[in-house]
Order: sequence, then C-alpha cells, then structure tokens
Amino acid sequence: MEPEGYRAHLHGRGIPADVIEQRMAIIEEFGEFLAGLGLEENMAAAGKEEAEEFAQRLIAEGSNTLENLSSLRDYAGWLGQRRLYVAWIEVMDCHNALEVLADEVEAGHGREVRDRVFREALPPLGAGEAGRCTYTRTIAERMAQQIAPQEARQAWFHVQHGIPPASWRESDRADREKYRQCGNNVDRFLDLKRRERNALLTRLHDENKLWYTVEINDEVLEFVKSDPEMEVGRREGDKVYITKIPYNAVRYLHEADSAMKRYYACHCPLLREAIRKGQSISPDVCNCSLGHASHYLAGLGQDLKGEVLESAVKGDGRCRFVFYLPDVEV
Repeated sequence: MEPEGYRAHLHGRGIPADVIEQRMAIIEEFGEFLAGLGLEENMAAAGKEEAEEFAQRLIAEGSNTLENLSSLRDYAGWLGQRRLYVAWIEVMDCHNALEVLADEVEAGHGREVRDRVFREALPPLGAGEAGRCTYTRTIAERMAQQIAPQEARQAWFHVQHGIPPASWRESDRADREKYRQCGNNVDRFLDLKRRERNALLTRLHDENKLWYTVEINDEVLEFVKSDPEMEVGRREGDKVYITKIPYNAVRYLHEADSAMKRYYACHCPLLREAIRKGQSISPDVCNCSLGHASHYLAGLGQDLKGEVLESAVKGDGRCRFVFYLPDVEV
C-alpha cells in the first residue's frame, strides 16, 4: 500500500481536495481489510475473492457506490496490481444490465409482466458473480414463461452489457465517417477496422497493457490477428460473421478441459458461473452480447438483424454471431 504516494498523484492530476479525501478514505478502509487478512504487505496475493468479500462489506454499509469501487480499481491500476485491478473491473462489470433488462421488459410488455419476472430485488452493485448468476438463471426461466422467445431475445439484445446508448454515440459516429471514407464499401471498411484492431493490440502488447481485462501476450496477439472475424467481422455473401475474443484468452488457449475452456471464453458475469458449475441457463441471455457486437458494424448506419450462432453457454467452444446485410455495396 502506498496511500501517500497515490494522494500526491491525485493532487498532481488536479483532483479537488474533497474528492481526494473521499477516495483515500475507501482505499484506507480496504487497506485495513487486507491487513486483517494478513495481505497488507502482499497486495499481489489479493484478487477476485478478496474484492468480492470487501464489496459485500460495502453493501452491508451502504457504501457500494460506483465511485468507491472505481477508486479501488484505479488505485490497484496505479500500483500495478493487475490481478486486483481486473478483479475490481469484474465486480462492476455489467452492474446495471439487469436493471436495463427489467426496463426493456416493462417497455415491451408492461409493468405487470415485469413484476412477474423480477419478483425479487435486483442484485446490488458489488454482488458476487455466483449470486448474480443465480438471479439471472431465475429471471431467464420466468421470461420464458411470460414472453415469446423472439421477444425475450430482443429484450436481451437491447441490454448490450448495460452500456447506455450515449456511450456508443461518438464511436458509432466515427465509424460511419470511416465507412463513408471507404466508399460505403463493407469489405474495405472491415479491412480498415481489422488493421486498426491489429495496430491497437500490437501497441498494447508492446507496452504490456491490458485490452480491457485481456492480457495480450505473444500467443494471444497472434491468435487474434490470425482470425479475420475476431472483434471485427468477416463478410461472406450477404452475411458478416463476428467471433468474440475469449474473455481470458491466455488460459483459454491452454485449457484442456472443455467446460473450463468455455468458462474462459465467456465474457458475461451474469452467467459464466453456470458454465463452471455445469448448470443450465437460457442461451437467450447471449443476445445481450449480440447487441453489443452490433456496434462493431455501426459504421454501416443501419439496424442489422443478427443471430447468435455459437456460444459458450450452448456448449460451443467460442461465441460467434452473424449479421445480415441489406442492399449495401460489398
């Protein structure tokens, strides 16, 4: 723990004094928590288990705010404690996805249906993945009883990991301009996006930085660059196929057990525990990631229809989508 050094770092960034004190208060509380576990002098040993346990304490205190969790994430990043940094990201990942889903169900089917599906309170911010998975399995089963399959998939499609529409606006607009500069040609646009992907991952590899939570070592870099579909898309006729990079790509590439390989492939904190435990869950949930992936093609400026072709939840070794092109130049 280096609280005074971090305080000086925040001050040097021009953070207001009252905000610095708020951030340092939660950091110091976490330091005391680690000291109680005998980890204050060995933060490198702290990870997901400790982050989730401390998050439970914050929930009990009513201090489980995005500001507090983000402060802990940023501090771990500043210290270079990658394992703990990723753990805090995972604690917050898709934190509002179920709330967005509930609103989608209500908008499409009314308050009464929402209440029948979401009978219990939503998991609080900071809830562990096991609890969120149990809740998601339950509401997915209820949705199947209350809503037609296609409508349930559509509701999940609009969740898009809980990322608000405004957060996509700038990148979507930039991609539309790139598509225009490519002469409104799909193949040239995808080739440009592929080159951008490769350049970004090469830079992160060279600088030893994460891509979100993904470590880009030599093997992962080559794995992604060798797949034209991955995180970009490959056109075949009037279809564009997109494959997701495995969430934990390093472990995925070396995992022999098929269930754990699927676990490492899955990005979703709402359901990947079910894969690890061998529990069933509706693959309709994966339409959330389909909606997220639709923004990879936002440059085309059209609402494209798509499908989940393969997913770790369904038993596949990867997550793969297809989007159908209307009459556009290819």
